[in-house]
Amino acid sequence: MVKDMKRRARLLAAILVCTLMPNIGFADYDWAKNAVEYCVERKILCGYENGDLGLGDNITREQTAKILVDAFALGTPGDKTFSDVAGDRWSYVYVQIFQNYMKKKNENFKPSEMVTREEFASSMVLASGLKEGNIRNPDILSFNFDDAEKVDSDYKKLMCIAVERGYYKGSDGLLRPKDLMTRAEACSLLYRVLASKEGKLTLDLGVRQSSTSLLGAPQVSREQAVAWAKKNGAAQIFIDAAELYWKYGELTGIRPDILYAQAAKETRFGNYGGAVKPEQNNWAGIKVKGATGDATEDHETFATQDDGVRGHFNHMSAYIGLAPIGEPHGRYYSVKSLSWAGTVKTLEELGGKWCPDLYYGYSILHNYLEKM
Repeated sequence: MVKDMKRRARLLAAILVCTLMPNIGFADYDWAKNAVEYCVERKILCGYENGDLGLGDNITREQTAKILVDAFALGTPGDKTFSDVAGDRWSYVYVQIFQNYMKKKNENFKPSEMVTREEFASSMVLASGLKEGNIRNPDILSFNFDDAEKVDSDYKKLMCIAVERGYYKGSDGLLRPKDLMTRAEACSLLYRVLASKEGKLTLDLGVRQSSTSLLGAPQVSREQAVAWAKKNGAAQIFIDAAELYWKYGELTGIRPDILYAQAAKETRFGNYGGAVKPEQNNWAGIKVKGATGDATEDHETFATQDDGVRGHFNHMSAYIGLAPIGEPHGRYYSVKSLSWAGTVKTLEELGGKWCPDLYYGYSILHNYLEKM
């Protein structure tokens, strides 16, 4: 069944006009030039019979199905059939596959209906392999866009992901989620996803750029931090650790409120629940020297809570370029051996260094520190 549908898809793709040298016409779409050329080269976007790409034209739902199926090489059909998409319709195979990536699925597919920006972006996120559970910051839309409340509740999480990953940028501080998607815009979104995965494009993270120094006096008092911790259901060990964080903050010059916020993220406010256990006194997921796995034994164990907090500050010191307090743990030396050791000065720069997630520092800032 699947092989037969894939064969039919290839046949239909060959029948549809997909010119090698279309009349691209960039007069009004210079902003999309690289994206369109990328999609045309890979036959993700095809021209009309006269060779024009119609970059300003809105795309229909069945065209969206074909574009996303081709772009992400999707091939597994869903179980549902739609009464308004007959088996001999050119888009039938694409629709059967695309239904797995539709957030909203009704009795009728409405193949000729134009799709909105929020619908296209949401399906694109799903087609790229991400799920709603991959959301990092549920407040990112309201933080960045004045019309965030206009996003359909069914699409909100997927739109958050699209913005977080830098796939969807909006313009002039607006998302305009209900606007109809044009062919040029579709190319731009797809280019950001596909080219970034290929390492050919570096994306920003869809957030207002900020620079939060890791050094300096805390912007939050210890008493405020403790109240915040209690409000968020923190374990007593996390509440007790606040005194130690402010102690080592004063000794090192590193902002204790930032590291306390980081500890909240890493340990779920001291409730843990992952590979690291509370008795390890490890507040920042610090690995042992040479560890490559993610099991309990791959993480550093500190003898006391004080040692654990000191280890957190020492580890950050290797990133910033400060001398450690007392004898540091083994992983401290691993960081010190890296080419960029000692160059990290802001919370935002931790993304991609402390953690592979480029949004890591922004997550601490927006989800923890600001709320503290």
